[in-house]
Amino acid sequence: MKTEKYRQLTDVHLLHRIWRSELELALQEVNFWEDLLGTLNEAIDPTSIPIDTWQTEISQLHHFRRWIKRLLNEIEEVNEQVALGVRFDQVLDKDTRQNHQYLREEMDSFHSDFRTFKNHIRQYLSAQPAL
Repeated sequence: MKTEKYRQLTDVHLLHRIWRSELELALQEVNFWEDLLGTLNEAIDPTSIPIDTWQTEISQLHHFRRWIKRLLNEIEEVNEQVALGVRFDQVLDKDTRQNHQYLREEMDSFHSDFRTFKNHIRQYLSAQPAL
């Protein structure tokens, strides 16, 4: 394998490991926020906040959980494509590169949306009278 191909392969592998770690951490954060919202729901007077707002937050958490799981599966699929490419000496062919580029765009979108959501949920929780 040429040095350039080996470097590209290493970069892709490292980036996928970083993404997987970030997504696993995000999943833990989703679980944390969901537990916190559940605790908040038990601690406050239900008439003090609109139920729709609380349900919207829970719905968003479920959305991110599904998105994280889908991204983890897609990372695994691209890793399998890369492994097959190495095995058959077709490292990072056009199809794999396109899949990786799509995954990169999805991860960028996820990072942006999840960061925005975390800021929103922090503001929501700090505005609650029980806290």
